[in-house]
Amino acid sequence: MFCHRRMSAQDRRKRIHKRHVLIIAACILLTVAVIGGTYCITTILLQRTKSAHTAHIASSPTNQKSTSNLFTASTGDPTEEGAAFEVRKINLTGYKARFPNLYAREKVGQWKNVGNKTVYLTFDDGPSALTPKLLDVLKKYHVKATFFLTNQPGQKNDIHYIRDIYEAGSTCAVHSACHNYKKIYASVDAFLDDFNEMHQIIQQQTDGHCAPFYRFPGGSNNPRMSASIHKAIIQEMMRRGFFFYDWDVDSKDAMGAASGRAIYDNVIRGMQRGGGVVLMHNAGTKKATLSEVGNIIQYGIKNGYTFKAMDGTLDPSMYSFSNQTFIPLLKNNPNFKLSDKHEARFASLLGLSPASSFTSRVSSASSDRKNN
Repeated sequence: MFCHRRMSAQDRRKRIHKRHVLIIAACILLTVAVIGGTYCITTILLQRTKSAHTAHIASSPTNQKSTSNLFTASTGDPTEEGAAFEVRKINLTGYKARFPNLYAREKVGQWKNVGNKTVYLTFDDGPSALTPKLLDVLKKYHVKATFFLTNQPGQKNDIHYIRDIYEAGSTCAVHSACHNYKKIYASVDAFLDDFNEMHQIIQQQTDGHCAPFYRFPGGSNNPRMSASIHKAIIQEMMRRGFFFYDWDVDSKDAMGAASGRAIYDNVIRGMQRGGGVVLMHNAGTKKATLSEVGNIIQYGIKNGYTFKAMDGTLDPSMYSFSNQTFIPLLKNNPNFKLSDKHEARFASLLGLSPASSFTSRVSSASSDRKNN
């Protein structure tokens, strides 16, 4: 005979509590299992969708075009006809294969002639401790300028001023990293090494807005370059979408003109002769140049001149010391075209017959009449 012991109220409460705990635990486990299963299924579906999308892109005509021999860099406006930069980027050897990201982003197209009484102030060898003061002068007169920049040993503490130049609305372009003629003109590889270093610095400081043009240290006719290296550098840089500007007004602040008055006189005489691109320097030792920039701008404003920063649209052949080398290289380059006026002027170098440049000459004459 079995005897049943009466369960106390406390034991019943314990048993009920235990049952509730077990039910809650079971619900939690079930919930976790459902969520985990849903997550796994979703992940698998997303991966399958992504794989299918990737396969579709890989097989699309657009993607097939991008993997062809012709690389096209977007200008941001896909509807703008002829604006995409064109260059071959595969099957390259030697220095052409180096720095695969060192390419201009936009196609220049046809350059323009300089406007009447338009002046472009350009400053080489900056930034320096004088850069903030120079920017203050430009700001005072609401003038933008163009800075061809370097990264020489003494500029270590001044490189951040490049951002100030950019934010002030002036143009930042490559001059040279080391500015050592013997080093950078030793070969095309050496030039590219130096250019790429400075280009990256400017890109970082300007959020990717380094200009697609540069200035040769010492000018494009620098005797430190051999004729073969000279031509090869210009050709390779143009292949990558970069071109150069020299100048037609020399302040001579790099040599000869030590006083502010001499610098001022040299620039004003050049402007009066019709010069448009003024060479000056922004190195830390060029205090005399800094002292005259405001006076030069004042003279220009009083006499009807307009000051602008270069934007890459100005025809560089007007300010090139090396047109005999530079112009013939335009013949097979789809990214650059001289202004009508200068296409007619350099027809023989471009391999154009007089008849084919007739339209350019007529257009140029009409343009000149409008400007005058």
